[in-house]
Formats: sequence, C-alpha cells, structure tokens
Amino acid sequence: MTEHRAHLSRRAFIGALGGGALAVIAGVRLRPDALLALGEAAPAWAAPKPFRAKLPIPRVLRGSDIKIPIRPARIRVLPGRPTTMWTFGGTFPGPTIRRRAGERTRVTFTHRLPAKVGELTVHLHGGHNRTQYDGQPGGLTKSHPHSFFCPIPQGLSARASGNNLLLRPGHKKTYVYDLIEDGIPERAAFQWYHDHRLDHTGRNVWHGLAGMWIIDDEVEDALPLPKGDRDIPLMIVDRAFDRHNQLTNPFGGRPPYDGVTGNIVLVNGAYKPRHAVLPQRYRLRILNAGNFRPYNVYLSNHESLVQVGTDSGLMPAPVARDRVLLGPAERAEVIVDFSGSAGRSVNLLSGPVTGQRKPPLGANPYRGALMQFRVAPSAPAPDETSVPDVLRPLPAWAQAATKTVDKEWKISISGGFVPSWLINGRTFNPARVDHRVKLGTTETWRITNTTVSTHVMHMHHTDWYLLERDGRPPDPWEDCLKDSFLLRPRESILVAGHFSDFAGRFVIHCHMLDHEDHGLMTQFEVVA
Repeated sequence: MTEHRAHLSRRAFIGALGGGALAVIAGVRLRPDALLALGEAAPAWAAPKPFRAKLPIPRVLRGSDIKIPIRPARIRVLPGRPTTMWTFGGTFPGPTIRRRAGERTRVTFTHRLPAKVGELTVHLHGGHNRTQYDGQPGGLTKSHPHSFFCPIPQGLSARASGNNLLLRPGHKKTYVYDLIEDGIPERAAFQWYHDHRLDHTGRNVWHGLAGMWIIDDEVEDALPLPKGDRDIPLMIVDRAFDRHNQLTNPFGGRPPYDGVTGNIVLVNGAYKPRHAVLPQRYRLRILNAGNFRPYNVYLSNHESLVQVGTDSGLMPAPVARDRVLLGPAERAEVIVDFSGSAGRSVNLLSGPVTGQRKPPLGANPYRGALMQFRVAPSAPAPDETSVPDVLRPLPAWAQAATKTVDKEWKISISGGFVPSWLINGRTFNPARVDHRVKLGTTETWRITNTTVSTHVMHMHHTDWYLLERDGRPPDPWEDCLKDSFLLRPRESILVAGHFSDFAGRFVIHCHMLDHEDHGLMTQFEVVA
C-alpha cells in the first residue's frame, strides 16, 4: 500500500439517508454525502517498511492511587520525525492500568492540553462505574458554545448538563473506581479508557487519548491460561499522517464528516510491529480502539484463534475460530499456539468477512497485515499452559433473563439541512432521560437498526447478555457477556442487563465515534 490519506466514508450517510435531505451550499444543491468531503485529507507518500519496529508494550500501573497527566507529547510512531499527540501520561497508548477486582482505585487526571482543546471527560469503557466517574459527555460550555448536530438547550445549569463533572483545562479530577459489581468484586476483564466529550470524542481519541485497563481476579488466577510475558494486550487503531509524520485533522473544518478512517494501522502505537515469541501458547488481548473501521483478524499460518474472552471477560467455554471480527470498541481474548511454527514468522492479519460479497456500509474490514510474531526455534521449558473446557459460567441474573422486552431503542437518521443520527427519533440532550430502570432489577432491551449503515452499540453501567440476534440464538462467541454489539443494517438484537450498586444517569450510544458525535447517543437513569 503506497497511499495514505484520511478516508471519509461518503457512503455512510448517503446509504443511511435512503433518499433523505438535500443541502444547499453556496447556491448549489448537493446530496448529503457531498457534505462528508469537508474533512482534511493527507497527501500521498511512501509507506514505511513493515515489521521493522518492535511491538511496544505500554508500561503497567498497579497502584491504588494513580496520577496521570493528560498532555501533549512527541511520539515515535513512524520512522523520522516524531508525531505530536495528545496523550495519557506522555505515551500512546497511555499506560495500562492493571488492578485486582474489588480493590478501589483512584486515578487523578490533570488536563495539561492547550485551552483550545476544551473540556475533557474520561470513560472507563466496560467498567461498572458510579455515574459521576463514568465519563459523562457534558453539554455546552464557553469553549463549546454550540452543538452542530444536537439541539441542546441554552442556559442549562452545570448540574443539569453534566458540566460539573467535566475536566477543565489546567484543572484535575480524581475518578474513583470501586471495581465491584452486584455487591461483589467485578469479573476479571479487558477494558480500556478514553475521552468521552460531547461532539469531540472522535477528535480526542484520534489525537491519542486512549489506554488499556485490565482487571484480574482469583477465578482467572486458578486457570492454566498463559500469564506474564505471554499475556499480551494489543490496541489496534488506524490513523492518517501528513508527509511530516503529523496526524491529519479531519475534524478541523466545519462538520459534518462521517466515517473517518486512516490508512496507517498501528498496533500499540507502532506501524506493523514485530514481536519475538516462544513456540508455546500465548494469550492475546485484542482491542479495536479505532474510530470507525472493523478488523477481521486471523493468522497467516491458518491456525485457530481459540477465543476465551470478550468485552466482559471470560466466556463460559472456549470457541475455536478461523477469524474474529471486531467492530470499534469490541475486544476479544484469544489463545494462540505457536508450537507448530517454531523458527518461522507468523503474521496477524485482517481480511474480508467470509462469504460477504458486498460489505454493508461501515462494515468493510481493513485488509492487510497488522503485525508479525517471530517464533523462536525452541522453548527453554515445556509449555504447562492449557485451555480448559469450562472457563466461567454466566452469572445467575443472565441465566434467568427473559425475552420479555422492557425497552425498545430504534436507530434512524434525520432529514433536514444537516442530517443527524437518532435514537428513538432524537439526538442527544444531557438534560433529558429517555428511560428509567429500578436499581437491583434486570431488564431486557431490544435495539433495532433501521438504517442501512452498520453501528456498534455500547451501553454503559453494566455487562449485557445477548439473548437473540434477529430472532435467532446467539453464535457461540456471543453467548456470553459483552458491552458493545455490532449491529448490521436492518438488524435487531435482544440484550439483558442487571442494574446493580449505583443509581444515576448513564448513556447508550454508537461506538463508531463519528456517529456518537453526530447525535447517536441517549441517556437512561437507574433509580433507587
């Protein structure tokens, strides 16, 4: 691949509109997809050579009282000039926070980015968090006086809009994570943290505000899965750079833009890195932290990926898979056995979905190499790890969940001069609650995508159990707890969640970040 530019998916809106609104710009009538060309594209330039850089492993923070400055940093991403990024702690990805389940953790973030960046807010994605520490998106402020897509009322109080929970430039905020759920330690899981600001989540994550978070517990400790250096977290993103190695800014012009992607794919912040491994089993924790594009990962030696975990931790039983499709924000934990490739190299790749001639809008995976594993000729000791037939049963509330629908959520798109994504016919308003649920109860929600664009729906506050997909039982790799769900065009899912411990307001939104920023978010409230 020799050309690298920011790709703004013009098809995403025009397909979803289905003959919707026309816009008039400078006296010329344009279809809505023409509006999507307003982002900034990067010039074409030669690609770096693959597999030259070593795989970076982010530093791990394990303390109960953690301090992380949010600051600009010059990061060695590509050969040559360093890239200026917005970072957690001066690195990209940010440091990996690794904690024991049930151990309260305080993380103090200090906002040292330029004032023009505006307010920030940090969301622990997949965490069971108190509402004030969940990364509320907030509302309109002096630095962000108008929302282009969400008609948010002027004059809301700081409390009504959630602005009292934001992190202002030059200030600090301490987030307290209890790491409990339903009164007991939270399940071990692979989570991540990122900015979640109204209208600017895509921009802020694109510029570098993302890091990984791992929760450990006694259940996982007792299993013979690979540990230590053979437990590797991998954050996959795509970005676009100019010829000076600086990030392009597709968010810099007047919106709208939709479906921003880049043609440079990074793993742990490095371009197609390499990593030395032994001819033994490894646990790969794979996170798609990209803004829009899915990845359909597989191995070049065609060995199975034995999936043992998803967004919300271990599955009830392992599932051997040829390929694992991950939409933005989805995670998969897989066991890879390199013993049959001693002395050789094995590439981690992403490719098309088998049997899918024409991918739905927003569901065309990246095609190409992601990274390379260089397998040693021999191992210094026998491999004593294994994959048990039983991993972790579903919690009692999930096993007892019913298909009686308590709430319907429907995704659509508006017409008008600037189309917006909608949930139940509305864009986001931080002062509005669209559903209330009682603390301590389990509810079943139906989420329906009425558009012809793919979405990835993420519901805060709790883990979710998939009961049905288009009226059919879930596939084995979805018959488990998750927090983010790929929703294809015209598709409907039935999910159950248990609302424990914490009352307050929480959001449900699409994790294709341009969709979230363009209105595809709403709010529910857990009441005592």
